[in-house]
Amino acid sequence: MTFGPGSSIRVVGHRGAAGVAPENTLPSLRHAVRAGAHAVEFDVQCTSDGQLVLLHDSTVDRTTDGSGRIDDMPLEEARRLDAGYRFTSNGGGPFPFRARGVRIPTLTEAFAEIGDDVPVVMDIKSQRAGDRLPGWLSEHDVAARTLVGSFARSALEPAAPHASWRCASEQELRHYVLLGKVGLASASVPDADAVMVPERFRGIRIVTPRFVRRAHRDGLGVFVWTVNRPDAMRRLWDWGVDGLISNEPGRALRILRERIAAGVER
Repeated sequence: MTFGPGSSIRVVGHRGAAGVAPENTLPSLRHAVRAGAHAVEFDVQCTSDGQLVLLHDSTVDRTTDGSGRIDDMPLEEARRLDAGYRFTSNGGGPFPFRARGVRIPTLTEAFAEIGDDVPVVMDIKSQRAGDRLPGWLSEHDVAARTLVGSFARSALEPAAPHASWRCASEQELRHYVLLGKVGLASASVPDADAVMVPERFRGIRIVTPRFVRRAHRDGLGVFVWTVNRPDAMRRLWDWGVDGLISNEPGRALRILRERIAAGVER
């Protein structure tokens, strides 16, 4: 198992299965695993009392019935919030997970839900979470199946030695992409095993067949987020990306199996 070039991890559930169940919750993780995702991705924040929890934003406003910064809340307060309150699959209701006991899970609960075999991509969303994560990792036997990443290199560096794989940070990736755009090939992400990138960023195309070939030459697996449309899935696999990070991992797996059966995909 590896997140490098030629990875057997082809479909990664984004925040579990964020198109099917509330992101970064146990139902979302459960759906991704049951759908057969090769790995699950989720975001890690830290409460005011130092507990690591699954949450993307710095505040709870977008995904729960509460408001405020997660790093200003103790775990007990965060756990009283309804983390399924705002989920809707079509942007306008209904809200099938409201008042069903869906909570912001702790990192320990997330790994227990996923089980012992599924690889995990942890996106560290704050410096506080990055500083707390090494201690948590050293106490839990999950390093062999964990990749850590973060937009901020300072948040990523403390945890990286405690995981098996490391993703390029935003700063490193920006430098890497810019060098490629001006034709200066350079293995400028020395400690990374993978890049996790959008197809486009602020109108600039990032992922191209040339980008994929260059990353593979530099020993980097290429994983693209967040890919939900079947046509985009097929095109990106045609370009040779290693994996897709999707809100709809079940859909991505169905398309992958179709392509394997047709002999156009490994």
